[in-house]
Amino acid sequence: MERLLYLYGIILHEEANTSALSKWTGIDGHTNFEVLNYGECAAIVSSVKQDEFGEEALEEKTKKMDWVQEKAYLHHKILMALTDLSTLIPMKFCTIFQSEKSLKKKMEAHEKEWRAILHQLSGKEEWNVKIYNQPERLKEQIADQHPVIQKKKDQIAQLSKGMQYLQRKKLDQQIDDQVIQEQQNYVRHLHREWQAFSVDSAEKKIWNKSVTGKEEDMCWNGAFLIDLENVEGFLGKVTEANEQGEQAGWVIEVTGPWPPYHFSTLSKSEVG
Repeated sequence: MERLLYLYGIILHEEANTSALSKWTGIDGHTNFEVLNYGECAAIVSSVKQDEFGEEALEEKTKKMDWVQEKAYLHHKILMALTDLSTLIPMKFCTIFQSEKSLKKKMEAHEKEWRAILHQLSGKEEWNVKIYNQPERLKEQIADQHPVIQKKKDQIAQLSKGMQYLQRKKLDQQIDDQVIQEQQNYVRHLHREWQAFSVDSAEKKIWNKSVTGKEEDMCWNGAFLIDLENVEGFLGKVTEANEQGEQAGWVIEVTGPWPPYHFSTLSKSEVG
């Protein structure tokens, strides 16, 4: 009977640290890792059982949130450890092949593409950045300091009491619109500045407060692929932006390094 293989990632076989990998256990907590070579690339896999990772079993297991959370976290933890050992093309959670033959077919079909991607990723790290803003603090700053708003306030002060009320309502709306414009301009400015340190970047979905659990609005969410020699400069710029934007309610969260989830097409591989 063919054995089921759980694929974690693709590496260059010359970078394989087989002695370290042979001591680790895979997603099931029992079976050791294996490195299967195909041309210049290698697949990092472990055997898994049909009764837990077979197609029918997965249909039931993935309905159980506790199981999914536990295994997804373990999958991510394994990828983080593998990234420390070598340049890695990470696979998505539960990338499973029904046999060594099906894995071999997949590897041989994409070996050239994977080799090119691995060379592109070599010596680089993925860092993720989320930019948040407290709009009320930004609104206060705009109301107090924006030259157009200040001019409008001076004009309103010259009007009658009745006209002042109507014009102030319009001014409040203008300030709200300016807040949105300032948020968009600011994140675009930071994105351009940080791109100078990266070889690639990717914008991700912006989440609302019900997902983030934060009081601030998420204004930007993205990832950067950065040469190792540029990481320190990049992080320095992020720290600088955090300090400079604090008064206007800006909060920047940077995390990493991560496996290159956003810069490898094979992170979207289908189950074999």
